[in-house]
Amino acid sequence: MDTSILFEPIQIGKIELKNRIAMSPMNMGYTGPEGYASEQTNAWYATRARGGFGLIITECVVANPYPWRGSDSLNPLLLESQNKYRQLSQLADVIHSYKGTKVFMQLSPGWGRQGHPDLEHESIASGAPSAIPMEMDLRKFNKGWAKQVKRLGIDLIDELGGVEKIQSLSDEDYEGLKEIAFPYIQEHAPQFYHVVKGHTPRELTIAEIAKLEDFMVEQACAAYSLSYDGVELHTPHGYLLHQFLSPRSNQRSDIYGGSTENRARVVTNILERIRKKVGPDKVLGCRLSGDELMPDGLTHAEACKMVKLFTDAGANYFNISQGSYENPGAAFAPDGEDDFTRWAPGFKDASGGMPIITPSFIHPETAAAAISSGKTDIISLGRQSIADPYWPAKVKAGRSEDIMKCTRCQQCYMNLFESRWIRCSVNLTAGFEKYYPELWQNDGLMDARARKFMDKRADLPQI
Repeated sequence: MDTSILFEPIQIGKIELKNRIAMSPMNMGYTGPEGYASEQTNAWYATRARGGFGLIITECVVANPYPWRGSDSLNPLLLESQNKYRQLSQLADVIHSYKGTKVFMQLSPGWGRQGHPDLEHESIASGAPSAIPMEMDLRKFNKGWAKQVKRLGIDLIDELGGVEKIQSLSDEDYEGLKEIAFPYIQEHAPQFYHVVKGHTPRELTIAEIAKLEDFMVEQACAAYSLSYDGVELHTPHGYLLHQFLSPRSNQRSDIYGGSTENRARVVTNILERIRKKVGPDKVLGCRLSGDELMPDGLTHAEACKMVKLFTDAGANYFNISQGSYENPGAAFAPDGEDDFTRWAPGFKDASGGMPIITPSFIHPETAAAAISSGKTDIISLGRQSIADPYWPAKVKAGRSEDIMKCTRCQQCYMNLFESRWIRCSVNLTAGFEKYYPELWQNDGLMDARARKFMDKRADLPQI
């Protein structure tokens, strides 16, 4: 199949992307101490920029002034003070040094009930819209997750007949399984237990929510001033903003709960205020789950209503996700590819034709077909960009057979939850890019001023 459509430019707001291939936002845990962008952070993104991605969307950068933002163990980039501005500005400059590559900052207030308190503030519960703990449904494990929990020493899945048998359990039978499974996980893999069964969060006050909105608006505007081409609100797959959107996790009875408009209020407030401050031309989008895929969760029909609300509030593109921690097989790591495109037509219609980004691809032909169908406009690679940062360049050069394909083994995800340095089973350089400058060296794109300086340096006497 002809894949040239992947390399057609596309406009979002006033920004033109050189191709239709984006790198998905992924928290890799490579951040330096205290949430600063590190040399490995720069090398990680630079390698993918050199690999030909037209758009890099950063991992979710956490902008929250409170210590209960949750899951600092995942080591995300932070934007809770001006101390972080210089390193984040440098990161944008690094990515921009690769010809035509654009970068959007994904901005998040944190994890909510999917997180847990900062290790230095264990006495403060995570903040969430309602005091409802998160609990992973073990029937939602897929083959990749089952493989990784077995590596952790959890043999229970095999003992109970395999992942397919567990997936088929009725609600009644599953309640019996939980009485065995959760204590087993707590004993044999305590580092993973909090991911499966979360802490009970604290219900946020209206004053705290208002302060969060203020802070998110302030830091989004800072991101533009730091040379980011766009800002994407992190509202998907069960994190804090999603928890407000979902009736499963939001049972408030005030202005932030109840109706679709009320549950969407925190996001619409942030969007409207950002748009008012930065004007009509800046790129401002949302990543949003097409469906939570859990009982009483955010459905696709209601998600589309929220897309309309967010478009009216100022969003000018949407990035699709699905699921939550409670449904890990759907949320982040399906076994196959092209799982998310089914939600794209609904988002496109609800937004009045705004650009749509759809993730989860491996094969160039599948990605090209998704765009050619008219369902989506831009495809994004997550795990596949870990496995092969040069996927775009190889496709453009007609070398698709040389692509190192993601095997969907989920090692990268499980490493994150293990608090380990994230590795890839097919790309052994992943996580070590800073030690291999040949992966990201950009000499061919050196601008004229830098080249002139380097040439003049050769005239200096040796001392």
